[in-house]
Amino acid sequence: MSRPNIADLPTGFDAGALPPRRQTLVVGVSGGRDSVLLLHLLLRAGWQKLVVAHFNHGLRGRQSGQDARFVRALARRLGLPLEIGRNDVARLAKMRKQSLETAAREARHDFFREVASRHGTRQIVLAHHADDQAETILANLCRGAGLNGLAGMRAVQPFYGLVLRRPMLGMERTDIDRHIDHLGLSYRDDASNLSGEHRRNRLRHEVLPLLDEVFARRVAPLFVRTGFQARRAGEALESQARAFLADPACMDTKRRLCLNAPWQSLPAAIQTLVLRHWLRDVWHVPNLGHEETEQALAMLAPGAAAKINLPGGWHLRRKARCLWLEHGDS
Repeated sequence: MSRPNIADLPTGFDAGALPPRRQTLVVGVSGGRDSVLLLHLLLRAGWQKLVVAHFNHGLRGRQSGQDARFVRALARRLGLPLEIGRNDVARLAKMRKQSLETAAREARHDFFREVASRHGTRQIVLAHHADDQAETILANLCRGAGLNGLAGMRAVQPFYGLVLRRPMLGMERTDIDRHIDHLGLSYRDDASNLSGEHRRNRLRHEVLPLLDEVFARRVAPLFVRTGFQARRAGEALESQARAFLADPACMDTKRRLCLNAPWQSLPAAIQTLVLRHWLRDVWHVPNLGHEETEQALAMLAPGAAAKINLPGGWHLRRKARCLWLEHGDS
């Protein structure tokens, strides 16, 4: 099968983030400019096995229904199969005690998972772009994220049985507007994107413009660059941590972590990652966050506690230069 015509793709559109054209792609299409452009770029570049997936969050009254009708007409005009899902996200958020943004994201991913299963694929293509990436990195920074959070969204991201693909992460919002105008594409404007009720909107419309003014330049590309550098550094550290954990001298047959000379020679950053992977991937401790990892690391100091409690009923213990876990039910 011939390769996609790269000449049909604008600068910043990453064809390398997409699988071969023989695979079926589920394309998230809200009806907004970003996802409408994504769909047309995929078609222009030769990807034909596309499924248009539109999720109605039930948050915008009649406008939500109008969005769905717009996407239905778009899919019909392009001759593409369409899947439309709907859920009462406000009710879900209240029931689960989540923010609207979190509840909406989880409901949307559940919908994508169902659509992908029906069409025999794992590939989900999303229209996140460089400005979205900058907002994500800034939000993660304000939450105290580590390197993974500062890396932002990945162009190709395995996600609970799916593969999320974001080929537009290198395109800025101004690039998208220019290509929308050039192609003469119609789209839907979501008035809720201007609302100050959502933190994401305030980052977009208040915080980032203020930073642009303070530094007399657009800061979004700088956040994106920082994310790229954080990803490279994080991947290098992760590789070293996994290699250490795979060494039989570092973990015995009972899955105990040996605090031996090789462990003592590790830099603190890699020790942290080794411990986190050991707890999460080897012992499957749930809900493991920064605080829990730091408590575990504190056990390694002279005179520290020899036992701490971890989520899921687990107890981390230290004795004879080894760490191991016991469950409260055992």
